[in-house]
Amino acid sequence: MTRVRIIVCGLMVMFFASTGAQAETFYEASIGISHYALDIVSKRGSTYEDTSNGVIGTIAAYRQTSPRSAWGAAIEYTSPIGREDDLLGSGKILGFRVLNYLRDVGRGTSVELYAGAAQFDWERTANGYLLGLAVRYNLYKDKAGLTLDSKYYQDLAYDDFTTGDEIVDGYHSSLKFFYRF
Repeated sequence: MTRVRIIVCGLMVMFFASTGAQAETFYEASIGISHYALDIVSKRGSTYEDTSNGVIGTIAAYRQTSPRSAWGAAIEYTSPIGREDDLLGSGKILGFRVLNYLRDVGRGTSVELYAGAAQFDWERTANGYLLGLAVRYNLYKDKAGLTLDSKYYQDLAYDDFTTGDEIVDGYHSSLKFFYRF
């Protein structure tokens, strides 16, 4: 997964280094509450369900491409709260959203579509990808607001020769407060 991190950082640097004279860069930080429901399936037949509430934090950078749209990248971290003790691993999720498209749809509302890579801490770190959609509402001009976010984790996997391959799929939703600076 170290290679994925290096590639993600390289893409973010290239993305923000190729700036135009009129383009504006802005950054956001957000924090909120989340809920995920993940299915962990082994090819040898055992199935687990990890359903947890948690805290989520995101740091994002965007490049304005028009007055109503922007492209960006984000790193998000989810830590579960009140997770069942008999489940393996910590249940923490790290997401790298390398393709973020943010579009203003009017009246303080915007929509965000994104895709990227994810890591889930189960027995060992499972790696895969995520797809998501967020609806955002500005509370104070363009500086702060609320985000209702829903994403799907697909094929978070690792190989295990003793118990078979483990595959993690599932949904994650969150309500976050964001601040733009």
